[in-house]
Amino acid sequence: MTSKISKMTNLQNLQHPIEPAKKKRTALENISNSNSGLNKENIPDNVATKLEGNPKKRYLPAPIIVKKEKSILSNSKENVSGVASSKAKLVKSEPKSTGALKKSAPKVEPSEVIENKLATAKISQTSAAAPLPFESIDADADEFNCPDYAEAIFEYYRARDKRFKVGDYIKEQPHINKQMRLLLVDWMVEVQQQLEFNHEILYLSVKLLDLYLNSKLIEKEKLQLLGGAAMLCACKFEERMAPPLDDFIYVSDNAYDRNELIKMEIDILRTLQYDIGVPLSYTFLRRYAKCVKADMKFLTLARFILELSLQDYRFAAVRDSLKACAALYLALKMAVRYEATNKGSGVNMIITTDNLSDTEWNATLVHYSGAYLSEFIEYVPALNELVMNASASRYKTILRKYCHPVFYEVAKVPGLTEGELENMKTLCMLDVNASFRRQ
Repeated sequence: MTSKISKMTNLQNLQHPIEPAKKKRTALENISNSNSGLNKENIPDNVATKLEGNPKKRYLPAPIIVKKEKSILSNSKENVSGVASSKAKLVKSEPKSTGALKKSAPKVEPSEVIENKLATAKISQTSAAAPLPFESIDADADEFNCPDYAEAIFEYYRARDKRFKVGDYIKEQPHINKQMRLLLVDWMVEVQQQLEFNHEILYLSVKLLDLYLNSKLIEKEKLQLLGGAAMLCACKFEERMAPPLDDFIYVSDNAYDRNELIKMEIDILRTLQYDIGVPLSYTFLRRYAKCVKADMKFLTLARFILELSLQDYRFAAVRDSLKACAALYLALKMAVRYEATNKGSGVNMIITTDNLSDTEWNATLVHYSGAYLSEFIEYVPALNELVMNASASRYKTILRKYCHPVFYEVAKVPGLTEGELENMKTLCMLDVNASFRRQ
């Protein structure tokens, strides 16, 4: 009997479907009354009736208690600056006297007050020397590059870049030298190509390698293990899905096992206090190249120069933002020289300057990089030396990489001669060059 009743009840429910639930309000829709303690129970009957008759008024305003006080301004017009004077003391009314003149409230327009404050703030922030005129590179509405926040983001990157300092740690390492580091970085570039990692992983892993060696001693036998674990940390930070551990064991030819790799990964993170969000020179370069409207061929040439600096121990202590500036400036000079030498000769041009807005370090680059020529000009000859000696080096992984048509064969663009470098330095140091030194 009970089962029959339950079946009948279910049938009735099917015949009369449950009323749909009331539509939930949008998140954060009018939260001003969330703490006012108002509900239908404590609303007066006359007010509730009015609210039910008008469905648009769903919320009650917070109760406002107005205390009437007499003031000498009671007969004047509404005081526009009442918000600004809310913190001031109330003026008590004075006894009326015959023939007394009523004081009128001063008329102050809020827009004028705001404009005056903004003008004062601008004047106080303006330095003695007028800033150089620059062209905005964030005018395009590109949601992928966050144009509204890009300038503030890179200001934060440059400030954070100063925190990750690397000293001359090779002097303190008894078991490794500069040549071993060069060989390790060359292997890491090959791993990045073989496993098809992003370029950010290569730059971050080399930075983690230098930061670890700057804090801890390591034996020669564990140097490759350190490089593999640094790439594993970088993959977990940059990639959407980290590769399996077996991939790193495979590319190292089974030189170490899974447990050793995991232990080294933990040691790296603990040594760096889990702070591995390092601003990378690769990221800075991509931002600065927009200042000269660089196309992909020119940007690839600058990346080739910058990637060569990863192998050289001299650039381990250089800030990433300045390395990006030096690589971009050398690429500009190499492009100008290459075009002047080969244009009109019938040679298939690898790179041209036709699409570049400028080939000098100008006010726009100064504004967005925060660096003048005098701050990084000393690194340009060292980078040019790496370009000139790339073909003669024993470790040619980067050279072969950028000689491939996928990278537009930009490694075939020659560097500058000694005379051209000296001429470049002389022109940069002229007083008429406003982008050379801070005023």
